[in-house]
Amino acid sequence: MIPFMAHGHLTPFLDLAMKIQQRTGFAITLVSTPLNVKYLKNTISKDSSQESQINLESLPFNSVEHGLPPNTENTGALSLDHIIKLFQGAANLEGPFRRLIAKSIEKEGHPPLCIVSDIFVGSEKSWEI
Repeated sequence: MIPFMAHGHLTPFLDLAMKIQQRTGFAITLVSTPLNVKYLKNTISKDSSQESQINLESLPFNSVEHGLPPNTENTGALSLDHIIKLFQGAANLEGPFRRLIAKSIEKEGHPPLCIVSDIFVGSEKSWEI
């Protein structure tokens, strides 16, 4: 699962991941940038029963390379022009996401059952795997 980089998207994706995992027992992986993964880890640690059942993976993201203030990986406290830059920066997560999927396929021997992506993640073209 790959949510957009905003708490209003991260938290619902985490809730959905927990519901899916509870009902199916499937291994669920949430993917985001390092600071957002840290936020998700803190949120999960409040419910320790989910801690080992929801996997978190980080994708490299350097906010400064996208014209954002240092250590800015979500919409919190960003001006509108910076939020637009965050959207544009999110498109650059495609390459690292593809590499993560390839690594997962190599390790598991099969592709993920499905990928759930936020509508705001990616570029104008689809990320076909």
